[in-house]
Amino acid sequence: MTTPTPATTAAQAIPADEGAERSAALQELANRLSAIDDPWEKLRVAASATAPGRISLGTSGQLTGTAIIEGAHQHNIPLRVFTIDTLRLFPETVEYFDTLESHYGISIERVHPDDQELDRMIRQHGVFLFFDSKAKQEYCCEIRKVRPNFRALRDVDVWVTGLRRDQSAFRADTPAVQVTQIPNLDSSSDEKHTLIKLAPLIDWDEARVRAFLKEARAPLHPLLEESEGEWFFESLGCVICTTRQARWEPPRAGRWRWFNESDAEKKECGIHLPPPSHIND
Repeated sequence: MTTPTPATTAAQAIPADEGAERSAALQELANRLSAIDDPWEKLRVAASATAPGRISLGTSGQLTGTAIIEGAHQHNIPLRVFTIDTLRLFPETVEYFDTLESHYGISIERVHPDDQELDRMIRQHGVFLFFDSKAKQEYCCEIRKVRPNFRALRDVDVWVTGLRRDQSAFRADTPAVQVTQIPNLDSSSDEKHTLIKLAPLIDWDEARVRAFLKEARAPLHPLLEESEGEWFFESLGCVICTTRQARWEPPRAGRWRWFNESDAEKKECGIHLPPPSHIND
């Protein structure tokens, strides 16, 4: 990925200010993207239709995010990349982002939780509140991950994600392209920020992602390297909240393992859910 050239940055069709014109422009672009099958052409069109720096990939260092970085690199598609550093990441994850930056010659923006929000949560509910209840786990994720994600997207037109339909039953019906809204945390009103959420590899399965990365000789997160052992990491999040899982367990069984007894519990941090209603202070 290189600095956008004039040919790719000339498009200024999407107004930055919220309103009917922005919504209409985003919907028109979403319709165009939905008609494209090839993921890299989809990504290229999205990048060419937005101003510099307004298409951004959020990644936690997992396989699909790296595949999107690799594909953008191969096709010379300008793409901002950010990650949410919850301050509870595996050391291997922190080191892996350095590896990606060196390998691809990119800069990955690290976005952190708000200090005041984090301190208030810990004072009121403790450091390990996520063990207490599903509601408190979601609140912890909201403060450490969801709200920082909203802030990272406040000046973005196209949010690129590594979602895949094979990752869980909850994600099986995820659209490849959608116009969505997120809270504007910089506003004292209920103003929303409208943007496109794009999952270019939504229909790829893990085997295809791994094959693509292997052929490209892309660096993998060390905890996600293929293993013949019975226990392995299927996905990655914060330490404690992410464990290895057995090959016979369902996808994401290693996330918040203490909630596995309830089949009804969704195994999501909240980034890909509607904006949360957190615990009242």
